[in-house]
Amino acid sequence: MKIRLIILFQFLILFAHAQVKISGVVLSESGSPITGVNIFIQGTYDGATSDSLGVFLFKTETSGEQTLIASCVGFETYGQSLNLTGNISDLEIVLIEEISELDEVIINAGTFEASDKKKSVVLKPLDVALTAGANGDIFGAFGKLPGSHTVGEEGRLFVRGGESYETKTFMDGMLVNTPYYSKMPDLPTRGRFSPLLFNGSVFSTGGYSAEYGQALSSIVALNTVALEPETKSSISVLSVGLQGSHSKRWENTSLSISAEYLNTALSNKIFKQNIEWLKVPVIVGSTMLFRHKTSETGMIKSFASFNYDTSSLLYDNFEQSAFQEVSLGNKNLYSNTTYNEMLNDDWMIQTGVAANIDRENIDIDSNNITTSRNSSQLKLKLANYSIKDVTTSFGAEALIYKYDQEIDMDGNFNLSFSNNLFAGFAESEWKVTKNLAVKGGVRTQYNSLINELNVTPRLSAAVKTSKNSQLSTAFGKFFQNPNDDYLKFTDELSPETSTHSILTWQYKKDSRTLRIEAYNKNYSDLVKFDEEFSAEPGNYNNMGSGYSRGIDIFWRDKKEFGKSDYWVSYSWIDSKRNYRDFPQKVTPHYVSEHNLSVVYKQFFTKINSFISGSYTFASGRPYNNPNTPEFMAGKTKTYNDVSLGFTHIFYLFNTQTVAHVIVNNALGFNNVFGYNYAQTPDNNGVYQSQPIVPGQKRLIVFLLSFQL
Repeated sequence: MKIRLIILFQFLILFAHAQVKISGVVLSESGSPITGVNIFIQGTYDGATSDSLGVFLFKTETSGEQTLIASCVGFETYGQSLNLTGNISDLEIVLIEEISELDEVIINAGTFEASDKKKSVVLKPLDVALTAGANGDIFGAFGKLPGSHTVGEEGRLFVRGGESYETKTFMDGMLVNTPYYSKMPDLPTRGRFSPLLFNGSVFSTGGYSAEYGQALSSIVALNTVALEPETKSSISVLSVGLQGSHSKRWENTSLSISAEYLNTALSNKIFKQNIEWLKVPVIVGSTMLFRHKTSETGMIKSFASFNYDTSSLLYDNFEQSAFQEVSLGNKNLYSNTTYNEMLNDDWMIQTGVAANIDRENIDIDSNNITTSRNSSQLKLKLANYSIKDVTTSFGAEALIYKYDQEIDMDGNFNLSFSNNLFAGFAESEWKVTKNLAVKGGVRTQYNSLINELNVTPRLSAAVKTSKNSQLSTAFGKFFQNPNDDYLKFTDELSPETSTHSILTWQYKKDSRTLRIEAYNKNYSDLVKFDEEFSAEPGNYNNMGSGYSRGIDIFWRDKKEFGKSDYWVSYSWIDSKRNYRDFPQKVTPHYVSEHNLSVVYKQFFTKINSFISGSYTFASGRPYNNPNTPEFMAGKTKTYNDVSLGFTHIFYLFNTQTVAHVIVNNALGFNNVFGYNYAQTPDNNGVYQSQPIVPGQKRLIVFLLSFQL
């Protein structure tokens, strides 16, 4: 849902008690702000860390001639002489990226790094937050990278011909079983978490590490922030609700708590809706982050999130020629606790426990469906560095899963199952030379419901082709349990299977990145059935198959136009499947052959403002028209979207304030995602249709955030 945009704009401000106040902003050479930079007076403990907009502020009791130091991983250390005779404001510190970005080869086939600490970074958390059209959603931002498809009525990630359930999300290495909000028919959902909760993420479009399993197509691995830099509070007001947060910092410990109430009633009145809401969407939620530094190399992290959302609408069920009252209520709790520590120079331990409880209630007229999904996970990973240029990791995990669904529809029915997964993995990376690296791994997993043991190999390698370029390749086999919608009817199904082959060439120099990737993915053992929602176990089998192959191109330039940043992403895909109730192998409805995204950002230091814009294009998607003899022969018109964003930072009543406005589909394109058809023909023998369109033609969201 688009109403959670507020979470993006929690910008930091630092307070201390001293005589001289020093403030300013830290920028890259392209003019983009840099977060997490350590700024301090040399020889003292006086300093601060730059916030999500690169802004810093601190006070010091030192005076006279002093040296200001700014340091950050991936950038050259900066030094400047200051005469501390009075307050100093509006300092502009420009950091230069270290020139050794590709001195050593990095295996990156199928992987987009998004970490402030990675020199091969493609997107940083701030990039996600300020990308127009992403709506502050991690999955929305990754949807503007190559390999993903634009599926406007879903809001989830669809990657390289795979359905959304084939992409799994992990937080600090632990599985998030329900990363999205529940969704209404034909309306998009969004991710539950703010990108600013994380200091980095990995979007792997295939060929990922043996550490991760149960994902046919892709993984999103999110790494939460470490200690909060300062005690701080904030209150935010937007056109769709309120949000507040407070963080407390001790020497080696920090605790952050936030809460929100979001309601789209006002927004729905301002912008014409294509939906007849009976009860507008409302979200109530809170998060908690606890961090404790156990040593110089060790940390305990605890995270908890609770969300409750509810809505109701009058749905035009065109297939059944009837209007239906559909109500949705969802309660979701996710928590994890992880512990990381360097045991000595050679060994590192990473362990964690996670739990996810999800309760969803759907009322369709007088019918009711209540679904609960409970999962818990225990994981242990060890890494060894005792052999020079070789890193070996291995571990094990246990995942306990319980599904229960109660249906009150022409009688009472209960569908439930338990499935416990036990897995082990081992992987080694060897930097053979400065220009060559290889990685090999294996993963084994056992499913208690399916009663099957699987072994999957993972291989990858990279070689430098020049000082600023490299060639990477990856191969792997991946298993995933069939969807819950099938396992609740039968336990006779085998895991679905995919095999990935990837070849990547990347060039990176002077804040410019060019990446070209070709891939081939083969599917087998996909679930097929004759009749959807049949309770007969014999209705389902693993006779489905398919393939996806294509080319992804990514270009990013952070220097060409001064203090700006832009990227262009293009994907071409050829994908076909014979699964579900398909009579033949065809391109599924969620695949667009061509996908293009252009994202542009500009930072104006003199007025402390950002502007951003994005253009998204997707070629027509197939759909099945029962009025024609050929299956899935229809094709929607092309998808187009231009979105804009503006952010301004200023002081209001001596309080740092952020004003933000975002406009989705600013040019008002009439996009169509597909068509619903009547189940029976009319008197002329024609099956009437109804287009699936966005909930509103365009959306504008306003925000004011106050740092207290």
